[in-house]
Amino acid sequence: MANRTRLGLYLKDEEIKRQIKVAAAKRGMTVTAYCAQAIEEYLMRDGEGRAKDVDRNNLLSRMDKLRQEIGPVGVSTAELIEEGQRR
Repeated sequence: MANRTRLGLYLKDEEIKRQIKVAAAKRGMTVTAYCAQAIEEYLMRDGEGRAKDVDRNNLLSRMDKLRQEIGPVGVSTAELIEEGQRR
């Protein structure tokens, strides 16, 4: 078993907890994995996190799967990248 660090999370209300459970279930993830991934992604956006190739590959494969499910989004990849860089 890998070493892990515990983090407590207090939520505003039960509805947020329910939304997190639903979102995690839609992705086939545990609530813990979903929250940990969301926090890591937020830290990366803030420049505090470290990019992990495994996590990045997992994210990219999930994005590919989602794109296949929903089809083209009607916006070129270049436009999406430019918009992401402006944020």
